[in-house]
Amino acid sequence: MDEITKNDIKLEQAEFVNRLMIDTELSEYDIKIGLCLLHELLLKVKNRNDSEIKEN
Repeated sequence: MDEITKNDIKLEQAEFVNRLMIDTELSEYDIKIGLCLLHELLLKVKNRNDSEIKEN
């Protein structure tokens, strides 16, 4: 994935979080972005937990 695409994704995620914070109505697209963001965060937590288990 090129740098422009990564920046676009991060921008969309930031805009989604902003809409959540100001309690605005979310579109179907916003919900998809939110689910992708949640999935990304859960993968990071899982990977961190997996690496901690391997170290012990």
